[in-house]
Amino acid sequence: MFHRRSTRRNQRGSALVIATIALTGLVTLGSLTVLAVQGGVGAAGHERHRSTALFAAESGAAAAMDYLRRNVDSTAKWSAFVEPANVNPQVPVDVVGNQAQPGAAGNLFSTDINAWYRVEVLNNLDDDGYVAGDDQDGRVIIRSTGFGPNGAVAQVEWQVGVETVGAGGRPCPGYGQRGMAEDGAGRNDCLTTIVATDVATYTPGGP
Repeated sequence: MFHRRSTRRNQRGSALVIATIALTGLVTLGSLTVLAVQGGVGAAGHERHRSTALFAAESGAAAAMDYLRRNVDSTAKWSAFVEPANVNPQVPVDVVGNQAQPGAAGNLFSTDINAWYRVEVLNNLDDDGYVAGDDQDGRVIIRSTGFGPNGAVAQVEWQVGVETVGAGGRPCPGYGQRGMAEDGAGRNDCLTTIVATDVATYTPGGP
């Protein structure tokens, strides 16, 4: 009789140990799953914030390119926007949205995006007027830094140039449309109004 009771107690003890081990394993597995899901969500959120910052940086560069296109001088080119040896580069306040904080007037993004950008203009290093702060080759660098949620930052640099400047100090665009001036604004700085018999060849990046 004593031997039977001892055997049953041993069996119960073994079953309890096995159940405890199994329960511990399940709890551990559940904890690891929660951590993996949280890590994935965090990574996705971080990538979204970085993408927002990059989008803001590219938007700032596009706004600066449009601004420079409309403010190039036929003689001095973009000398008014570059500093000697790029010390304290200019941050043109007339570039749309430049440095406008989220929710402030001039910011181009909706408040929920929580993004903004800072645009600087620099002279290219191989310009003969680099040290003096003169744009002699008609090329400058747009540096745009985009800011997104949770401190996300992205920066892009675009080198832009103008080969030909037409009347009014505006660069010649690279497209045409029948019945309209080449820039679609009723101006004929570099070409006449496009007609059906006109033939032109455009070489991107070249003359």
